[in-house]
Amino acid sequence: MAKLMYGNWNDLPWRGMETKKVGDEYKVHQVVFCMEAANLLCTLGECLNGMPETPHNHPHEQIALVIQGECDYIVDGIPYRLTPGCWVNIPPHYEHYSRVYRTKEPCLQMDLFCPNRPSTTEPYKKWMKEEYDIDWDAGVKILPDLTEPKNPNLEVRL
Repeated sequence: MAKLMYGNWNDLPWRGMETKKVGDEYKVHQVVFCMEAANLLCTLGECLNGMPETPHNHPHEQIALVIQGECDYIVDGIPYRLTPGCWVNIPPHYEHYSRVYRTKEPCLQMDLFCPNRPSTTEPYKKWMKEEYDIDWDAGVKILPDLTEPKNPNLEVRL
């Protein structure tokens, strides 16, 4: 079963991340979308100066790209300066984290994960339901899986 969804991240609520809290202030707010995709997940994070550095790893491949502001993204101990348009890919299981400390505006960072991460999507879906009565899965269109293209005359890209 394939799933299709359409949306705009500007319509989604921003959730403060507990692991990025300093005192009573959230230093990172996150929007999670593309949660219905089987092999991909997208998040958008608004990262503020002074956010906690939380080195971690996971079995998912990740691409981090900066839309606004700047940060240092540390992968396997090596810092990469990311400014708008820059990205870094993080292979599975490599330690990484970002450092936001001198940007004049929040660092807006999009993360793409493969495959999807239920450890990210399920808490966000639950929070949207509890805080805003939004049932994310209600907007998903279920499609049959295709084993071949519907139109065999279209170009096939591999």
